[in-house]
Amino acid sequence: MYINEVFYQFLIEKNPKADQVKLKNLLAEANAKVAYLYQYLINQKVYREDEMYELLSVFYQLPLSEVGSLSIEDAVISAAPLYFLKELNILPFKNKDGKLSTALSEPHNLVKTNQLKAYYNLPLEIVLVTPTNLTTLFEYIENKQRKKEVLGSEVSKEVKDDEIDEIILANSPAVKLADSLLREAVASNVSDIHIEPFEEYVTVRFRIDGHLVENTKLPKPIFQQLLARFKIIANLNIAERRIPQDGKLQLTINEKDFDFRISTIPTIHGEKIVIRVYNMEMNSLSLESLGFFKDQFESVKRMIEKPYGIVLVTGPTGSGKTTTLYSFLKELNREDVNITTVEDPVENQLKGINQIQINPKANLTFSSALRAILRQDPNIIMIGEIRDEETAQMAIRAAITGHLVFSTLHTNDAVGAITRLMDMGVPRYLLADAISGAIAQRLARKLCPHCKEKVKVTAGEAERLGVSKYTYIYKPIGCSECFNTGYRGRKAVFEVINFDNKLKKLIENQDVNTEDIRENVINSKVTFLKDNFKQLVIDGVTSIEEYDSLVNYD
Repeated sequence: MYINEVFYQFLIEKNPKADQVKLKNLLAEANAKVAYLYQYLINQKVYREDEMYELLSVFYQLPLSEVGSLSIEDAVISAAPLYFLKELNILPFKNKDGKLSTALSEPHNLVKTNQLKAYYNLPLEIVLVTPTNLTTLFEYIENKQRKKEVLGSEVSKEVKDDEIDEIILANSPAVKLADSLLREAVASNVSDIHIEPFEEYVTVRFRIDGHLVENTKLPKPIFQQLLARFKIIANLNIAERRIPQDGKLQLTINEKDFDFRISTIPTIHGEKIVIRVYNMEMNSLSLESLGFFKDQFESVKRMIEKPYGIVLVTGPTGSGKTTTLYSFLKELNREDVNITTVEDPVENQLKGINQIQINPKANLTFSSALRAILRQDPNIIMIGEIRDEETAQMAIRAAITGHLVFSTLHTNDAVGAITRLMDMGVPRYLLADAISGAIAQRLARKLCPHCKEKVKVTAGEAERLGVSKYTYIYKPIGCSECFNTGYRGRKAVFEVINFDNKLKKLIENQDVNTEDIRENVINSKVTFLKDNFKQLVIDGVTSIEEYDSLVNYD
């Protein structure tokens, strides 16, 4: 095909060092199969989907976008039959200033957009999206329609224990609603689903970017069936309503594996359900993608490439500590390295890495698992969290006997890791010998680019940020793109301390307290969490409210 030849030349021009013989052969194969070259290269795993679509954006001169489910306007979607839009593989999703924002994943089919005129009398504004993005959007719309149909039906029957068979039928309202909620959560990048019964209604809330947002309200009768459905698929005791229960299930959605951890707890109005959503693949995970500043990235690379020692990641629950540890493991995972982890729970499955799920009922704890791991000649050990004195002692001893150890602690900053381990009874001389580095982190909500508003700082804000009173920053407003929160997406903020010989000697010195260590770090070139956060506020990435809530705790 002619378009393949042109695109082949474009790829060569963009990357002169590419293997032209290999590309030429792939071009011939694509033409023989009457396939578009860009699709063939993705299918053959020569290019990742995101890499290819960045090139396609330049080639076709179309803006590349990642359209979220929040951008979809119901009035726009309802104007045309969904089957028609799916057949075209084109999705009009928003009326923006009199133009129809339209997502397209097959740029060679741009002419198909003319068929939208049958339903829309607006000029088009085409954005290029990946096939994965478009599939997720269609899935979201279908699930939303399915949920609306279920809630619009007559569901007034209270479920009884001897009626469970009706609930597990594929066409029952509870099955459809449960499936719809899980798929909608995945499409909306939700971390948790909260289903909470009250006296007259049930609220469903999604945790997005760390904050809860109401999704819908359910009638009490269907909640009973929904609760039963979730208990069944999570292998929980459906007849037990007096004590908390925990279970899990796995689903494949849009060719990606997801793990759902389901927890129930009795309240005065019924059992509350919380479902945590884990992406089991995390294909995009990499050290570069975490968002370290250049000097921080180089410092982290040095500390994790040492053959032994312990690297600690600190921060509150939900700050992304485990994600950071996984990125370290992915960076170091090679055929000549034995990596073993002990976690609670195993949040993501990593290929080529031995992962252990702790099981207290079977006496498989962090400390007992770590003791067994050390007998299996590992090079790298990842401990999900140091929770007790025994685990702390064993982790430190592993680090000084030739193993590289990664773990997490709940402390406010990186220096606090030293205090916490000493409080757990780790001798100073062992800690000084073992520790290679400590990283503190937070997840800051990013201001929504569609509605953030530029304002001049107040006198108090200028003082907190250390800027002049004439400085402008941005504040959250709220719109349909961000659930009216003013924020969309999150960015990791780090504090990285590489423990050199000078710091190690300070730790070893019995006359030196942690405040002295902190003062020494302040006088070094380390950029602290507060300083990095302040810069994000000044740059308009996040708000001063986020800064105050996450790091300005003095």
